[in-house]
Amino acid sequence: MRDEGLAPVEVWIPLEHRTALRRIERLLRDGIVPDIPPAVQVNTNEEVMNFDLLREILNDHTSANGYGFAVTNLDGEDALEVVVEDRVEFPILVWFDGEQLLAVTYLWDESQVRPDSRTEMLAALLELNVPLQLSSFGKIRDRYVLFGALAANSTLDHITTELEVLSDNTLEAIEIIAPYLTSDA
Repeated sequence: MRDEGLAPVEVWIPLEHRTALRRIERLLRDGIVPDIPPAVQVNTNEEVMNFDLLREILNDHTSANGYGFAVTNLDGEDALEVVVEDRVEFPILVWFDGEQLLAVTYLWDESQVRPDSRTEMLAALLELNVPLQLSSFGKIRDRYVLFGALAANSTLDHITTELEVLSDNTLEAIEIIAPYLTSDA
């Protein structure tokens, strides 16, 4: 490790902060020097990812699988907008509720579904829920969505994997469902 420019450092911290220190160590090894804001604590004494930390870590981050991320705050909401690679037409909205992280991609609205194929499209969505790993279909008001959820104390690797898979699944779902949509979808 010394050949990689790393040096051992002995640090004495309270036992309950080991997880946070390991996270900081991993970030520093990856060349990321975060400004660590205070984190919310849950009953298990595990650190919960928060908006500021996630935005700082993910923005311009490249994952182990080679995906790049761009992150912005949504105005007036406690949410982040994450763009994976150059897929700006399908941003992922990320919310925290203290216990889980919810990632949602809006797909199409009800008016874009061909009336004569709505039943077949709904059957196709149900069938796709199984093979599209880590993602499920849903509906928010008149918009169809693809979403995934993680524990709020998930690691950065788990979060980036969820975002990558959700982005890939979004493109696959659009391709499969396109025949059921109108031409303006």
